[in-house]
Amino acid sequence: MLDLETLGTDKGSIILSIGAVKFDPAKTGIEDSIEIFIDPVNSEKAGFEMSASTIGWWLHPERAEARAQLLKNKDNWLDVGTALDHFRTWFGFDSLPVWGNSAAFDNELLKAYFEKANMETPWAFWHDRCYRTVKSLAPSIKLERVGTYHAAVDDAISQAMHLQKILAHLNLEV
Repeated sequence: MLDLETLGTDKGSIILSIGAVKFDPAKTGIEDSIEIFIDPVNSEKAGFEMSASTIGWWLHPERAEARAQLLKNKDNWLDVGTALDHFRTWFGFDSLPVWGNSAAFDNELLKAYFEKANMETPWAFWHDRCYRTVKSLAPSIKLERVGTYHAAVDDAISQAMHLQKILAHLNLEV
């Protein structure tokens, strides 16, 4: 499961953090996780952009805890290339399914970073999965948040565990 925190909603938007977890959809629990923070100034210099409306969204008081977590990790902010290298190393070199809360958002924005950095995306396009679509199949199964809402790794954990519950409830294998 992949979750991004960004400064925009279009491909080419600055990514502040990448949260991802490895999990087995047929089981419960998380196998491994990573959270990577990307220096927004370095991203801007690399040609990525931010949107004023998203900046305004981040400034809302209900996102204070998530903002604080991003700023608390400022010493861990990486340049774009190093961040992508860390993600690729963690992901591994076997293409695995990548779930996003809309494969057209998280997955595509991260792919845009890999493309702009002239690096190969570590998963094949046919491995894009849409958590939002599966979530709509079982609206009675409620998402239980873990950690800080809008902290990338916490959202990825919450979404992966929710997906596991939905798949078990619907008796589906993916």
